[in-house]
Amino acid sequence: MRTTSIIKLSAAVIGTLAAAAAATIFASAVSPKFYADDPVWVQRDTQDASTIEPLEVDLFVDLASNILRGTEVMSPPRAGNVNTVDEVPNSSWFTNRLGLRQLTPEDVATGPNTTPGPASGGWTITSSKSDGVTPGFTVKDSSGQRWFLKFDPPGHRGMATGTEVVVTKLMWALGYNVPENHIAYVREEQLAIGEGAKFTPSGRNPRPLRRGDIENLLQRANREHDGSYRVIASKALSGKPIGRVKFIGTRPDDPNDIVPHQDRRELRAYGIFAAWLNHVDAKAINSLDVLITENGRSYVRHYLLDFGSALGSGGVAPADYWAGSEYLVEPRQVAKQMVGFGFNVPKCRKMPFYEARSIGRLPLHNEDFDPELWKPRVPNQAFLHARLDDKFWAAQKLVALTTDMIRAAVRTGKFDDPAAEDFLVRALAARRDAIGRTYLPAINPISNPSLDVDGTLTFANAAVDNDFARAPRGYRAIWSTFDNTTGATKLVGETSDVVSELCAPVGIPRTKGAFIKVDLSAMSSHRSWAEPVSAYFRRGDGEWKLVGFDRNIGPSF
Repeated sequence: MRTTSIIKLSAAVIGTLAAAAAATIFASAVSPKFYADDPVWVQRDTQDASTIEPLEVDLFVDLASNILRGTEVMSPPRAGNVNTVDEVPNSSWFTNRLGLRQLTPEDVATGPNTTPGPASGGWTITSSKSDGVTPGFTVKDSSGQRWFLKFDPPGHRGMATGTEVVVTKLMWALGYNVPENHIAYVREEQLAIGEGAKFTPSGRNPRPLRRGDIENLLQRANREHDGSYRVIASKALSGKPIGRVKFIGTRPDDPNDIVPHQDRRELRAYGIFAAWLNHVDAKAINSLDVLITENGRSYVRHYLLDFGSALGSGGVAPADYWAGSEYLVEPRQVAKQMVGFGFNVPKCRKMPFYEARSIGRLPLHNEDFDPELWKPRVPNQAFLHARLDDKFWAAQKLVALTTDMIRAAVRTGKFDDPAAEDFLVRALAARRDAIGRTYLPAINPISNPSLDVDGTLTFANAAVDNDFARAPRGYRAIWSTFDNTTGATKLVGETSDVVSELCAPVGIPRTKGAFIKVDLSAMSSHRSWAEPVSAYFRRGDGEWKLVGFDRNIGPSF
């Protein structure tokens, strides 16, 4: 009896599992590759996150964990948050600005700013801290708006404050959420101590703020000739701060955070932009998650901030000679020094630098900048997971940032040093071009395909169009019908031409709802250009719409 029952139960379980497996296989088989709303350009946070709790990242724990994880990443997967045309949708992480809309230099100069800066009059300090030698205040201006103030180090007027403003504007243009930052001036007598204001000495617990604390902190700041102090005034973000952005894994209490951060394309691409800007301090502590409540629903918006240690600035001094060339802890380099008894001089110690009190220290020659060799102070897992398609995407964004846009951003730094400003514009333009030259020809650079109603296919070549590679001998297109349900293809024909405009072969379907797949490759000395990209078009009411684009890059890239 018992044996029979077990047999019957086993049979029932096996039958149920088999049915479930069959249902799963059937569902998978009939699921379309493309849906009616593809490609999706806005990724909305649909789940309510109102129960989320603050989750702070400890600076030293984050530092240690990133160092211990190492720098070797084996076969990272394709970015997990791209849409069907291999682009990043707008989200609480990122907004497409460059490339998908026309930005002007004036737009870049304005950036995220919506106000002229702190209101004039007295400012009330609500808190203050001292991280090492860096003074900082949280104040309320005369209108009640809250601002975070940071200063330039003595003898380096504009270096930290101007750098932070410039980089903020450029990161905004590239698509990231950043705070509103302004250059402002304050006199000591403008600063009043607010009720309950606290001061946090470096490495110690908060205590009541005293007037002497303000005087001591201002002694570590650069003072203007008229006795005032130049500051970077960062407007407090709307919403409730709930912690930092970690560059690996997901936030467990955020129901909308489902893609591991190291697999988000905009965070992988951040590594390329950090290399461009020499933003060596790109780590969790320089980010902020904010809980936003709108229309009765809460979600998390993710910000990048604190760009004072970028370009030629080290925050409290000019950038170190090794900034961007070495990790803070580099065992191999230490071993080389030990074996060579200290005589093994790294390349970064021998290269020439441009130095100015206003902008700090940057490599003098940036035309030969190699983004593959650039390193932040601490390994960043999102940067290390970047594949060539992620880097190609970043390079496309970056080369859309014109030199006039860069110049407009640099002017907002108000360095008051024309020679240094001109150098900074040239350096950023040269580093931008070096990044484009490195990554745009590295894979098949065909992009932005379009199929008109008559069957003429046009497309761009990101490497050739930006003068980073010679035009190929020609282009080849393999045309197939595509079954959106089964994924089956049927060859229609092949066309080729020496220009980036190809005619469809006779026999492509023209009924509404039909799909066409086009595999595009280039005949070039670049071997990777022979690997085709795949474009998918759906027939609508008399027109073809691009619904899919795949670079067909394996995990080893």
